[in-house]
Amino acid sequence: MLSKNELFRRLNARFPDVVERLIVLWGSQELGGYINEMMSGGRADAADKDDFRFVLSSLKAEHEKEFPKYATASVETNESVLANNKEFSSINSRFPRIGQKILVTWGSSAFCEYTNELMNDKRDGHRQGFPEDVVVALFRLMQEHDKQFPQFVLKITDIWSLTNKM
Repeated sequence: MLSKNELFRRLNARFPDVVERLIVLWGSQELGGYINEMMSGGRADAADKDDFRFVLSSLKAEHEKEFPKYATASVETNESVLANNKEFSSINSRFPRIGQKILVTWGSSAFCEYTNELMNDKRDGHRQGFPEDVVVALFRLMQEHDKQFPQFVLKITDIWSLTNKM
């Protein structure tokens, strides 16, 4: 197996701009999404595409070993996992942009942060809100994610979430 430095060198020979961006994103949760985007794009020639994908997937694996809290599944994996989920289907059919973001973030801490933002108005009262069935589906999807990925559950430490010990 190639070391992280060898992988960067191999990629840098043809795509120094990609390496520069990877270095900037290293240690952040955005790196996985960037690598998925690069792997699905037509960046490399047909002959080099397999090598390009191999290097990127190897770098992603290195990043996930070094920063396990940012480990993410690929969108393809998430699509198969969520394909038969009625809550996801309900949300995705009415709000495809939100459905796509759920697919991209499923299995990561970014999912919890994103759904928390959806459920709480951060637009100074200008958010219209979701229909009741979508709110219920979103809440159930959040519960399912918390069960499957307890390491990413948001830890809220405000006065309202603390147990009353009086």
